[in-house]
Amino acid sequence: MFLFYAIQYPHPEEELLIQGMREFGELIKKQPGCISVDTFRDPENGTLLALAIWESREAFQASWPILVKDAPSEQWEVKPREVHLLDSAL
Repeated sequence: MFLFYAIQYPHPEEELLIQGMREFGELIKKQPGCISVDTFRDPENGTLLALAIWESREAFQASWPILVKDAPSEQWEVKPREVHLLDSAL
């Protein structure tokens, strides 16, 4: 299993970013090997967490060139997002 997650720092009008993340999530869900996609809000620090779980790193890597061109714009964020790629330890 493989995990992609990004911590995002939205401007106060975060709904634009959330809508972009929702649309991007729907595109991710259509890719072979995608298991789950969701977005979470941390109300204490105002960040958003984008999460995608994949069958494997290879499935993610095969889909990413297709997906990256439709990733939500960073213009809706106050600082660059943090992206993390994790392989299952089990």
